[in-house]
Order: sequence, then structure tokens, then C-alpha cells
Amino acid sequence: MLFLDQTQRIELEDVFVPVQGGIVNDVIINIKPANGVTDFANVVPVTNFAKSFLNNYPNPNEFYENVSQNLTAAIFNNAEILGLAGKTDTISVELIREPISALPYPFVSESIKNAAGTTDQITQLEVKNLVIPVQGGTITNATISLDFLDNVAAFPDITPLANFTQSYLTNYANPNDFYENVTQNLAATIINNTGAFGLTGILNSLSVELERGPNGALPHPFTVTSTGTFGAGYDSTVRVEIEDLFVPVQGGTVNDVVLTIDQVNGLAAFPDINPVTNFIKSYLGNYPNPNDFYENINKNLTAEIFNNAEELGLAGTMDSLSIQLTREPIAALPYTFVTENIRTAGGTNQQIVQLELEDLLIPVQGGTVADGTLTLDFVDNLEAFPDIRPLTNFTQDYLTNYANPNDFYEIVSQNLTTTVLNNAEALGLAGIIDSLSLDLRRGPNAGLPHPFITTSTALPLAPSNPALATSESLEMFTPDFSNELALV
Repeated sequence: MLFLDQTQRIELEDVFVPVQGGIVNDVIINIKPANGVTDFANVVPVTNFAKSFLNNYPNPNEFYENVSQNLTAAIFNNAEILGLAGKTDTISVELIREPISALPYPFVSESIKNAAGTTDQITQLEVKNLVIPVQGGTITNATISLDFLDNVAAFPDITPLANFTQSYLTNYANPNDFYENVTQNLAATIINNTGAFGLTGILNSLSVELERGPNGALPHPFTVTSTGTFGAGYDSTVRVEIEDLFVPVQGGTVNDVVLTIDQVNGLAAFPDINPVTNFIKSYLGNYPNPNDFYENINKNLTAEIFNNAEELGLAGTMDSLSIQLTREPIAALPYTFVTENIRTAGGTNQQIVQLELEDLLIPVQGGTVADGTLTLDFVDNLEAFPDIRPLTNFTQDYLTNYANPNDFYEIVSQNLTTTVLNNAEALGLAGIIDSLSLDLRRGPNAGLPHPFITTSTALPLAPSNPALATSESLEMFTPDFSNELALV
């Protein structure tokens, strides 16, 4: 027995919206059908409706938050005409606007409305190429994200907040602080002065992200995010990217490595990340078991970091830690391959594997070329991992020989995930995966002249866990597009 979940994403480029003097935007529409829906609506009417609504928007002085909110409401209000009635859980509209004279920063506004009528609003702005007087003076991109309370109707002018952010960072007072201190201090300063920015009583949370390239002290790209939630303190996440690292497995392969640490809430003194990155490079560069699967490698590495937390200065500072390994195609598996292990302070580890199959010719809609991403989420604390090649070969064969040329991409991805789980025993997956998903990404074609993605996620249902039948496996948020998809 399976639980199926579907999400859809349509990308519209260079859409003219007559607000703030008239500007051109990229627009992303995300549709999450109701669980169990199999008769998917044609998305073309939704796309045409959105373009017409935005091109003819009647209120030129409104904020983008109002525009995106009004469009999601209009789509729901016209669900019957658009073929979405009774089929849709959630719709989001994301407006992406380049800098303008009134607000010279890239700006994103996303409105997420569900079938019950609740609306969540997220606003994001980027302040690029800031020189921050820390660590000898570094150039940084800063992203401020505001998550408003549900159903907020009146939004503040974001310009004072953007200007304050730029001034605060370029005049930062403590040159020896870590970036973790800088982001947390800025987030705290904004939250403690919400009245000055028109944000009092309308925010769920605020996050500050600082992204810095390599420097002499840490020769790797580095990102730190601090999120402040009212009444719940501050949560910080650190991310380090190590590129082109040689790992002596599978004949010797070069990999990109991403370390992500979710630090304990309210941490005041942050550890130096250099010992951790050096430990990772040494461990992987001298990995002792050349025949191990990648899943074993990153699982072993996360365990070793926790086992050496005291020596690395991390003891008591981590809620969770993940290691992601990305390997380009090799002869044994000619696809880009990503594996991530996420280990918590409580000892639980989760393994995720992702395969990217590029330029697949799928005999639907007259024959279309698509990229597919297959993602496996294994059950927690799994010890032995299967050879992924049978699943990869099956997926490629299934898609390139798909039998029903008139199916929507939603049906294609849903049929594949269902077929894989129904044949889990033959593919070596029985009893070891929590979920499996397939993204299909297709460029514009004559039927829908916009890029789109559709993803189906299938979960095995155990009779002892009926809660899965009503849970949502995917959510939609601006920072993470991997779970937002498009419809055909």
C-alpha cells in the first residue's frame, strides 16, 4: 500500500507588471494537488490566467506582497473555471524582481495560500557585494527573509529595513567577530527594533544569511544563517563547501563536499570551523575502505565528527550535522550522484541519495527531452545500502520506453514511483526506504511555453502508521526549490 504526493511548478520569465512604475518580473507558480489526486488539471489555463492578471494589475502603487497575495486568492476564487476545484491543497505565487531605483536590491515576494483560506507571506531581499569590516574586511552577500504572520493584509515599506541592513553590516563594530556573531547580532537588532521598520506584531520570524567566498583563513565558500523566532530565541546554521576533493573510493573520484551544521538554539560562543574542515579533508583524502558505497562514507564521517566533537571544539554546540558528497558521472554509474547523511545529537542518522539523469527522451506529448532526479530517503539508522545501479537502469528504461504518449508528466512521475515501490524487492529496496520521489524537468514547448517541473513522491504505508495517510511530505518555501514543482 502506498501514499502518493504530487507537487507542481511553472516558471514564467519576463512578465510585465504595471506596479512601481512598471517592471518586468520572473514569476513562479507552485501548485500542490490534494493528496491522492490522479486526474490532474491542464495547467495552461492557470498560466494564461496568471499572466493576464499580472499584465493588467489595476493598483500601480501596491506592494509586491499585495500583488502575489491577490493572485493566489484570484486563482482559488476561479478554481472552477481553471479546472482546479476540489483538486488543490496549496497554491503559491512567487514574484522575483531585479533592483529598481526605489529599492536597489533583488527582491522576492511569495504568497502561499491553502484550500482552507490561510495565507502565508514570505519576503526576501538581497544586498550584494557588501564589504564587512570583520576578518580583515570581507565581501559578502546578505539575504534578509521575513516570514509574516498568517493572513497579514497590510505590509510595510521594506526600504528602511534594507538600508539599515546595509549600514549595519558595512559599519559593523567588532572586527574579530565570527560571521555567526554578525548574523545573529543583526537578526537580534532588527527583532528588538521592529517598530522602527513597521514590523511590530506582523512577523513569525526573521532570518539573516551571509554568504562569503573563500579567504585566507578559510579557503572555501562559507554561508551562515541566523533565524530569530519571536519568543523562541535564535537558531544558526553554518554551511561550508569544499570543492574538488579527491576520495580514494571506486577507483579514486573527485567530489564536492558540503558540510552543514545546525547549531543549538541560543548559542552565544561559536566554534572555529577550520578544525572541522581540515578534519573532513584529511578523513576523506585518506579514506581506508576503497570499496565502500558513498552512503557508508558520509555516514562514517558524520559519526567521526560527533565522536571527535570535543577535540574539534564542537561539543555541546550541534543539534545536527550533515555531510553531502556530490560526484560527477563515472563509468560504473554514468550519472551525477549525490548522497547526504544527516546525524542528530541524539544519534539518529538519515540517509538521502539523489541521482540526476539528464536529457532523457520521453515518448509523451510528441516526444520531449527531460532531466530526471530520483531521490531516495532511507529509513533512519540503516546500516547496509543497496547497489543503486539496478534502480537507475530501471528508471531510465521505464521513462525512455513509456507506454502512454498522451499522459501528463504528473502521471509519468507518479506511475514510475508507484512501479518502483511495487517492485522494491527486485530492486533491493524492500523495507529500507521511507520515501522515493521523481522530479521531471522540461523546458518550454508548444503546448506550454514555460519551463516546468513535476515531482511525485511515494511513501510505503505501514498498517501500524496510519498517520502517513494524512501527512504532507512536501512543503513550499522560497529558499528551497527542490520541493516545488511544475505542472504540464
